[in-house]
Amino acid sequence: MFKKTFTAAALVLATAAVPAAAQQISFGISAGNQQERDAITGALALYQIANGGDPVEVLTQAATGSVGVIHQEGNGHNGSLAQGGGGNAGGLFQFGNNTNAHLNQTGGQGDLVFTYGW
Repeated sequence: MFKKTFTAAALVLATAAVPAAAQQISFGISAGNQQERDAITGALALYQIANGGDPVEVLTQAATGSVGVIHQEGNGHNGSLAQGGGGNAGGLFQFGNNTNAHLNQTGGQGDLVFTYGW
């Protein structure tokens, strides 16, 4: 399923005309089943280990069984990750400058959002 999602995302990115006024481009990956959600959870856990669990970059809601990561490189980003209902795995990755991205999960979801701004 991830292969199909990446292929679709690549096609959209390659063929879509991005308005100059938008000043950012984003794409997301959502888990379609429990196995994919588990894969996202594992990837986010590895990310946390690799980054030493820096509290500025990593948000974990262990009490509800959710894990979340916010990673920002550059300046002027606005991002949020809201998790409710438990069992979520979410990652928000912002690069470049002045991006605006928000991820809201309501329970048992696995999502990754990547945004680049200029």
